[in-house]
Amino acid sequence: MKKFVAAAALLFAMTACGGAHKSLPLEGTTWKLSEMKGIPATAIDAEADFFTLQFNAADTMVAGRTNCNRFFGRYELKGSRLSFDQMGMTRMACPDMAYEDAFVKMLSEVDRYAVEGRELKLYGEDRPLATFRAVEADAAAPAAE
Repeated sequence: MKKFVAAAALLFAMTACGGAHKSLPLEGTTWKLSEMKGIPATAIDAEADFFTLQFNAADTMVAGRTNCNRFFGRYELKGSRLSFDQMGMTRMACPDMAYEDAFVKMLSEVDRYAVEGRELKLYGEDRPLATFRAVEADAAAPAAE
């Protein structure tokens, strides 16, 4: 009987822990860049909504912000395949435009994604391009003026 109770407790613990690692959906989650070659952490973390992505399943639109401008466009999902199309953005001139340019170039190279827990990884030609972390939508929203 003790073995049965111990086995049941172990099974329950494994099931409970498994639920804690459930991946978030790509769509409907606000993603903030956490790591990308060519953009230092100080630039990424300078503002809560810098380098963010939000995917809207209802109209297959993506929107977000670089360290300077807002962008928007269409995306297409086919399994783990991901591509961006018809991208547009505002065109304010800001310091550190090289970071924005690198981020936009990275988006154009994306062909696949993976979500693991609260982390989104974007890939191009089977190499990692960028890593994002899920954030609360309010944390990445611009402050009211």
